[in-house]
Amino acid sequence: MRKSFLTLICLIGFHSFSQEMIKNTSLSINKKSDVFQIVEENKKQVSLFFSDKNKVHSVRFDENFSVIDSIASESPSKDYDDIVGYSISGNQYYVYWSNSNGKEMLSQCFDYDAKKANSKPVNIPLAKEKIIKQITVNNIFYMITIVKSTGILNFYILKDGNLTKKTVDLTAKRFLDREDKITTLWEIVSSSTNYEMPYSFQTISNESPASLAFSANKRKIYVLGNKLLFTLDNNRRFTQTFTIDLDDFSASTKMFTQPNFPEDQRIIDENGQSTGYSYDSNSFFLQDKIVQTKINSSFMKLSVKDMEGLEKKQFLINSQEITFKNSDIYQENGNVKSKRVLDKSSQLIRKINDLNPSLSIFSANDNLYMVIGGVSLVENNAAMYGALLGGFTGALIGSAISSNYSMNNLNSYKGRKVVYINCLFDNNFNHLEGDVKKTAFDKLREFSETKENLSSPVVFKFNSALFYAGFDKETKTYSFYKFND
Repeated sequence: MRKSFLTLICLIGFHSFSQEMIKNTSLSINKKSDVFQIVEENKKQVSLFFSDKNKVHSVRFDENFSVIDSIASESPSKDYDDIVGYSISGNQYYVYWSNSNGKEMLSQCFDYDAKKANSKPVNIPLAKEKIIKQITVNNIFYMITIVKSTGILNFYILKDGNLTKKTVDLTAKRFLDREDKITTLWEIVSSSTNYEMPYSFQTISNESPASLAFSANKRKIYVLGNKLLFTLDNNRRFTQTFTIDLDDFSASTKMFTQPNFPEDQRIIDENGQSTGYSYDSNSFFLQDKIVQTKINSSFMKLSVKDMEGLEKKQFLINSQEITFKNSDIYQENGNVKSKRVLDKSSQLIRKINDLNPSLSIFSANDNLYMVIGGVSLVENNAAMYGALLGGFTGALIGSAISSNYSMNNLNSYKGRKVVYINCLFDNNFNHLEGDVKKTAFDKLREFSETKENLSSPVVFKFNSALFYAGFDKETKTYSFYKFND
């Protein structure tokens, strides 16, 4: 059913500090709606889905954020919590709603050719399996599960609102646990820490630079064309990876050795039993390279390897001046306004070692920007988060409740202590001198902390820029802001 509920008002453009307002649009919607976005670079279009307890409004915008058309539909029943993904076929836009356990889904189709919307339930026949990821790749939605006590992955695929299933068996592949013992993929995926929930992989997307809070997760997933790369850093001596080709559902695995320390040793308790290592590790993948980091209380090493595992560069941080950093050593306590400068490299190492080590890399302006640091659990709202997630007080709410990657990414530093440095390299990881300019994401973080009068916010990448939009309580319009690197 279609409703003419949109009225455009004047285009307002101005430059203020680091953001540019692109458009103010009058929308007759609930000002406390949840928002989900679909970006189509090939069509130069953005679709926003505004949902409240009564209605779902789908609005298509052109590249200038003028409204093309819109469709309204009844909201799903309260049994369905959130839009977890989408698929597209021509001018038919399918958004997929899920209930709390993921076993029941609803396919809601907004058909812009027929000018109407319709919904139908989708039954996912889960049997002794746990959902580990819900993700849209190249306009096709995938729900990925793992079968209990095995290395078998099931891919439930939704395209055109129709369900198909593919299975990938990794049982014969070799995986190691924290103690270097051979284990199943299930044992790794079902494990948890105070930072990370079981049965979860943190998506890392080029939609916006991954926060240190996102990349601190030991289990991550990257989209490479029509392939999915899964990385595992549960074992501190190796980064274990497996890749699934979504064309034929073939699989491959690869292990990358972490940098070596002369001090590498296990911690032995009073009974002579191994209780862990005296160091921690993590990794980050970008383009055709993987960067691994390893840290203890005195040293931090970074190793840049190609996808064959050959080391191309290595960097060391100790108590001496860090020669490859392009910024001061910063510490934040919950927000950008709290940023302060630390004096010594030893402080950086000590604080990262006490936190959750993390690094994030992204490409912009033909250079590589690397952020090296550590991030705490959520401090201020730990009790609330624990109640929601059954005690996993550090785990990111976004990995379970919302599919809006960039919005969750933007909010992920809230309530956390973060320590970091910024570094600048060319595409071969040769260090470049000079100050690191603020990225679009940095500018957006600062802006969002001061622009508190926006409701129903959304963040997305479009036409190589980052956009932040929301209903402005002062102008009573839906406003779009643009941020450039």
